[in-house]
Amino acid sequence: MKLLILITNSTLDRLLTLGTITLGAVSMGHEVAIYATQSASFAFLRNYADKIGNYNGDSSLEVLVNGVVNGYNNAVINGKFFKWYEMIKQAKEIGNVRVYVCTQPFELAGIKVSLGDFLDIVDELVMIGKYIELLEWCDKSVSL
Repeated sequence: MKLLILITNSTLDRLLTLGTITLGAVSMGHEVAIYATQSASFAFLRNYADKIGNYNGDSSLEVLVNGVVNGYNNAVINGKFFKWYEMIKQAKEIGNVRVYVCTQPFELAGIKVSLGDFLDIVDELVMIGKYIELLEWCDKSVSL
């Protein structure tokens, strides 16, 4: 199966889901294309990926959400869990994964970027036309 994952949000919960789905799908022999846009585009910047700590959740769940974030941070520190982008890197090492980052948010913010500004897992900087091509390529599409 060819899976397209659209990610538009830069919160830790979405990024962890992205890493988990990507690694799981590739482990099962599927091809994955990731298209990041809106605030998710910024998450792939080399100097910002490690700073993301906001885990989205309803305020009534704050105690539980904080427990997840603390558990995640401790697991990463103790080598029992991987950062979201490390999961994608592992997936790329074992299967076919391509990561595309939309540059429109940067243009709207007046920020000039090049591929060197991003994590090594990013394959290409693109615009919306690439997303349309990927929709034609994929068998299934997931939006995060």
